[in-house]
Amino acid sequence: MRRSLYLFPAIFLALLWTFIFSIPTVTHALPKDTVNLTGVNSLLLLTDTISSVSIILGDNNVEKGLFLDGGGDVDTEVISIGSPATEARRTGNGQVLPSPDGNLIPDVFLQFRVTDNAMFAGTPPTRVRIEVEYFDQGTDTFSIQYDATSGGPYGNGTFKDTGSVTKSNSQQFQIAVFNVCDAYFANRDNGADFRIDDHSDGAEIIRQVTVTFLPSGPRVINVDSCGANPWDTSPDSDAIQACIDLACNGDTVVFSSGMNLPQYQGYRINKTIFLVATTSKSDLTFRSTDIANHALLQATNDLKGFVVHGIARSRVPNRGEVDNLTLSHLNIDGNRGSRVCYGPDNIGNGLGDNWGSWLPECTVTDDPWCSPGSVNMCGATDLQDPTQDYIGNPSAWSTGFAVDDVTITNTECGTALGFCGAAGTIKDSTINIAGDHVHVPACTQTDADEAMGAWSDGITFEGPGHAITNNIILDASDVGIVFFGGKDTIIANNTVQARPGNYGMFAGIAVHPWGFGDVSGVQIVNNQVINTGNSNCGGIHTGINIGTHMWGGGCVGSADQAAYGNPNLCTAEPPQPLGTTCIAGQPCQIWAHVAANKTFTLQDNDVTGAQVNYLIGGLDLVGTLVETGNTSTSPMMTDWQNDSNCTMGGETDTWTTIHKAAHHPSLAGWTNQRIHCER
Repeated sequence: MRRSLYLFPAIFLALLWTFIFSIPTVTHALPKDTVNLTGVNSLLLLTDTISSVSIILGDNNVEKGLFLDGGGDVDTEVISIGSPATEARRTGNGQVLPSPDGNLIPDVFLQFRVTDNAMFAGTPPTRVRIEVEYFDQGTDTFSIQYDATSGGPYGNGTFKDTGSVTKSNSQQFQIAVFNVCDAYFANRDNGADFRIDDHSDGAEIIRQVTVTFLPSGPRVINVDSCGANPWDTSPDSDAIQACIDLACNGDTVVFSSGMNLPQYQGYRINKTIFLVATTSKSDLTFRSTDIANHALLQATNDLKGFVVHGIARSRVPNRGEVDNLTLSHLNIDGNRGSRVCYGPDNIGNGLGDNWGSWLPECTVTDDPWCSPGSVNMCGATDLQDPTQDYIGNPSAWSTGFAVDDVTITNTECGTALGFCGAAGTIKDSTINIAGDHVHVPACTQTDADEAMGAWSDGITFEGPGHAITNNIILDASDVGIVFFGGKDTIIANNTVQARPGNYGMFAGIAVHPWGFGDVSGVQIVNNQVINTGNSNCGGIHTGINIGTHMWGGGCVGSADQAAYGNPNLCTAEPPQPLGTTCIAGQPCQIWAHVAANKTFTLQDNDVTGAQVNYLIGGLDLVGTLVETGNTSTSPMMTDWQNDSNCTMGGETDTWTTIHKAAHHPSLAGWTNQRIHCER
């Protein structure tokens, strides 16, 4: 339990300070553990004169309120390195180092204690900055494990991990900065407060460590204070990231508005901005200084990957501990005219294209996490849990993410807005042009520098309990709004449109539960899908599509545990699975499942001009489908003529235009048409 700081009369505190503790300032070396404050004494922590503690490592450590431990797995060795050579200490990298007590335990850590006089049990600050001066030798990684207020592998705050630092082998001393928002430092990590973990993938050579105690929040941090400047054309990513990394729970990071002002250039994003980049944080807001006049974040020609990512997956180990991130009142431009989805080899790999990341996020070719998209607000989801119990298992889910009044333009490919987790919201936002749908060789591409296939969703999202409302998606090229599954989600009052020209989509709104198969309680209500695209070189294939069977029959080679369908089966006429879950890692024919005594609502939508205005294919309807008030107007031909070139089981289906088509299951009043091909 966190301890309180009692209030005493000032004169009494002064006497206690002078006559009982006699604590020196950090400009002098402190005796090791001068005062071990326990019980009532812990209430008397006074840090007005202690703003930081530090240690210089060598044969004789210079300890100023920060002390190095030895023994067990934390023995180190002194070396001399650099130019000019200087003393430092090296970790064991999983090897046994000589130690005074002669122990034979493999060593992997440098372990440190902060004097209790400076901080104990989260009092007075929980915000600290840890600076580690290390010799950049090799390309291995290291991180810090620390005594936190909560979370971590044991749930009680002990041994909580920060994000990892990946070295670049520059053969020089560098400084890694870890901004910690929830430091507790009550000597609970094997008697210490934090340790550097060398991950046994290469030894770490550390010369100095400094811990600075920061004021408590919440704070408003303007990225311009770190050197970003929206009035020039210089890259701003490093400065923006530096300010974001300073943020702690409850803080707001703001970007200077100015899109309506002359000479305003916007922020030039040359490296992906990670809203949570160093360790798990929550309750953060990112917005313009003036919500009525948005700030602009614009991708540069050389940006690899997304403009904005919610979480750095290579650095933040416990993504389920990241909740309540809000991105609002901003304009984000993906620079589609200059960035490239696929290079000459037609593979997303960073060779002649903008796939990738400045962090070691991207190791698998064509990984969509690294596509040159615009915004990816993907937090943690639990694809091993078919019940989607994010309330009962909060550490496995990110909840409360929000995108509000954000305009995303000119997305290159991948997705304009990716969104994962539970109980999140996307509202009042606009997506204008994403990817290039044109895939007929005789047709003119809408993105002149791109080969066929650089498609992009408007909104790609998954997980239970979301609300996607009052958004406008214009000229997306894959699906306007695609939902990969989850219970009790609302998609309402959105407008999806393909405008005149070679613009189109495979679907306007689609429920494709590849991941979370149970879609009980989902409501698709009062949406509008409008197609005025080219009938030969674009157009919306299907206005609203429920079920995955449009996509090659919904067959996958490796299913998630949370998916529903027919395990180890792929056929044109599969049996209804009746609530059967797929087998993780095995082939499965995916269905959207509505459980007994539950409903799926498709109500009061309006679709105009798609080739098939409404399509249901692969709905495992054990419960009830509420289908009422949906209007269908003037379906028209698009560049999706039939399913030639992708037959199933030797059977080929053909169709022209259809108001409402349903197969698996067939529905009264709907055309019973099997459609197992997206192109």
